[in-house]
Amino acid sequence: MPIRYGSRESIVCGPFWTSDQANLKMKEFASQWSDLESWEERAATIKEGIKIGMEWEKMPKITGNFNPIIHSKKEMDGYTVENVAIESFPGFYITGNLYRPSTGEGKFAAILSPHGHLPDKRLREDVQTRAAVFAKMGAVVFAYDMLGFGESEQVEHTIPIALHLQTYNSIRVLEYLLSRDDVDGDRVGMTGGSGGATQTFMLAALDNRIKVVAPVVQVSAHFFGGCVCESGMPVHRGENHQTNNVEIAALAAPRPLLLVSNGADWTRNTPNIEYPTYKRYMPCTMRNTK
Repeated sequence: MPIRYGSRESIVCGPFWTSDQANLKMKEFASQWSDLESWEERAATIKEGIKIGMEWEKMPKITGNFNPIIHSKKEMDGYTVENVAIESFPGFYITGNLYRPSTGEGKFAAILSPHGHLPDKRLREDVQTRAAVFAKMGAVVFAYDMLGFGESEQVEHTIPIALHLQTYNSIRVLEYLLSRDDVDGDRVGMTGGSGGATQTFMLAALDNRIKVVAPVVQVSAHFFGGCVCESGMPVHRGENHQTNNVEIAALAAPRPLLLVSNGADWTRNTPNIEYPTYKRYMPCTMRNTK
């Protein structure tokens, strides 16, 4: 059953197939390619389907003009943390914290750190600890609010274009980090859990400037996401494509990707279904089976 958001028709938020159905679907998807060349053709179809479903062409392309607001710097043990806001587009801000190593010279690696669906999740211990550890290891980390959460109060999270706007916000965070003198543009990673994982693999699918990808507890063959910001626009199914989050995550190949399952939710099948399938998408393992 489709669900409508305004004039848009999309899939139901949540499980789209059963686990068994998804396993069969993965075999059906895999039958559509047999080597690197045919996978690249399918990958291009999926990527185009994501852009069409997300209505990507409707967002004006903006470069520079981040107008950053950075303040309240705190000196911690091996790292610093500051409050930060940047313009996603004129008048609309992305809010978060910027973590940096306390010592070291030259350019650092950078990490985008989106989060999932909890109030003030950016300020919770797990997110702060993750960002702090990365900073102490030598990375500049931008931990930013999910649309409509934390200090991101300009729109409601459930707006029909939440998926589009969150993805655009992530691109702006990426471009802001790349614009900084202390960031090495060849060493940029992205990681987040649950809804933050969806933001992670969606951006990595569309932007090759993300070099390392770690979506946590979200890459599932049968579950497309439980919120309008994940499956409220028809990125998984369109006129010319049907796919799932495994294939979307696979668009990151051959860049390194870490799949993390908690063993109990929609990622419980990761060791037996999603992970073995994903390995087949890596170009170094592809063989012509004709």
